[in-house]
Amino acid sequence: MDPHTLAQQAILEHKILEHLKSALEVSLAWEVEGLDCSRKLSSVRFVMQSLERHLLRMMALEEHDGYMEAVVDASPSHYGEVKKLKLEHDEFRTATHRIVSRLDSLTPQDSEAFEATCDDIRRLTRRLAEHSRKEIDLLQEAFLQQETGLD
Repeated sequence: MDPHTLAQQAILEHKILEHLKSALEVSLAWEVEGLDCSRKLSSVRFVMQSLERHLLRMMALEEHDGYMEAVVDASPSHYGEVKKLKLEHDEFRTATHRIVSRLDSLTPQDSEAFEATCDDIRRLTRRLAEHSRKEIDLLQEAFLQQETGLD
């Protein structure tokens, strides 16, 4: 696949991730009345599971015959950046799995643990936003260098 097609695919996958993060933010902002947070927990759990599935799929696409190989092929000087991004992928896999597992084990009455997990989700989404920005910047820089013959 040519580098521009790979870049477009990566950008599309990041847009889908943004929609899932927005849905998660809506679920997290849900104001619970009373002590029963069962519906909010169910909503957060569902969206977080969807985010995990998409994130795993997206990272696999990026790492295997995706933009990461194309960036290194087009601009070998970016190898270190790609390696760091792959390490962050491993951290995201671990963090999302841990959060989804925790959500699966929570009961609606365990509001303190649920709120702590929601805080972890908020931190994760902030880290994902920063990671996405680094990936998009790398794509633009590497392929711009390739087009201009700089590297």
